[in-house]
Amino acid sequence: MASALVHGFEQAWPSSDPALLDSTVTAFRVQGTGGLQLTARAGAAGTAAHFAPPTPLDLGAYDELRLWTYASRPADGTPAAPFLLELSYQDAFDTPGEEHRWLVPVNDRRTWEQHRFGIAGDRRSQITWFSLRVLTNVPFEIYLDELLAVHEQSLSDVEAALAGLLDGLPLPGVTALPVHPAAAGAGTLVVGLNRALYAGNRIAIDGAGGRHSVTEAVHDEVAGTTTLTIQPALTAATGPGASVTVTAPVVVEEAPFTEVTDVGELPDPVLLITLTDQREDPERGWNIRQRDSFRVRDGLTVCSLRPPPRPVLAEYQILPAASHRGHSLALRTEILRLIGVDTGLRVNGTVLPVQTLLPPPLDIRARAVPAPIYLHIGARIEQGARAEVPWARQGQVLSGPLDTPWDPSGPESPPVPGPDDQEGIVLRI
Repeated sequence: MASALVHGFEQAWPSSDPALLDSTVTAFRVQGTGGLQLTARAGAAGTAAHFAPPTPLDLGAYDELRLWTYASRPADGTPAAPFLLELSYQDAFDTPGEEHRWLVPVNDRRTWEQHRFGIAGDRRSQITWFSLRVLTNVPFEIYLDELLAVHEQSLSDVEAALAGLLDGLPLPGVTALPVHPAAAGAGTLVVGLNRALYAGNRIAIDGAGGRHSVTEAVHDEVAGTTTLTIQPALTAATGPGASVTVTAPVVVEEAPFTEVTDVGELPDPVLLITLTDQREDPERGWNIRQRDSFRVRDGLTVCSLRPPPRPVLAEYQILPAASHRGHSLALRTEILRLIGVDTGLRVNGTVLPVQTLLPPPLDIRARAVPAPIYLHIGARIEQGARAEVPWARQGQVLSGPLDTPWDPSGPESPPVPGPDDQEGIVLRI
């Protein structure tokens, strides 16, 4: 799994002192149905909101946590903008004195920001307790959403997100069709007469559980019914109110190893997805090292540094295929509605840029075949592991020969050159 939702904040985390720290669920969010709003009043330092998982969480397969925040005040750790909040957790196997704590920065006030916290070096196999602790007595308000555990696998994550987004698109005329009661083990289902049902369909009963393949569809004009022969047989009986929905499964092709003839009969309708290209995207590149995972070690604030990620483009071809013309057009409409430059593609809590491309010219493709939908998805690939370093809040670089007279208009006396100073350069942190 590339990511796991630790908490979606649809439920409030109880406050240790509601009079000083109010914890409520709000509709202001980045995903899901709710987010967490923490309102800290004057003197709230030390109060906290907590969450205890119903069962201990094993996050050993993940190397970072991600959290969205939206705060009323900036918090960069300086005296003018101290850190507001601390995220921490406890593991059942922690040794005495072992801690897992991170400072939550706020770069820009009243802006949704996703923050990352490296946990690769922390114990995390039996997490029993999460906490959000207030660090300042200054009043503030902060919204939080989507606490994720992530192990990034760039292209695999993009493909899984794309397939997940397109799986189960609605089809007009064959959604939630009432089905006659049938016993467990039955190999047929009976619905009202519907000529949009045919062999090759994949169906789901009540939109849940396993899916079934339709091997035959018999339409009875006199009785006004359509009888579907299905594989596999029903594992449970269908009672009154049960319904059947035709689905359009997503099939990811890997040419030339899995040609259509190799994978057997395809569902009808179906969405065929093929990765057609992947390459570096230098226009989205930058050379600034990544800094995250602020925490306190032995009284010193440290952070983690990583090389800048490499931006890449993944190009996908999506081909909706269906015997029923209306279903094919409905699938294309839904794809264009769900994916575009204004929506992007959400992968591991981050929205990646998406662009729809023109198909190849008609003279180099079959005219009788509708063009697939071509997408460019902007992803990134990490180039190195985190390295923990002291966090320098301020730096000053002075240049010139070491015997240059000091500018008397400067704010303080010049540093005294030492034996390790490089000629012409003095660095003060």
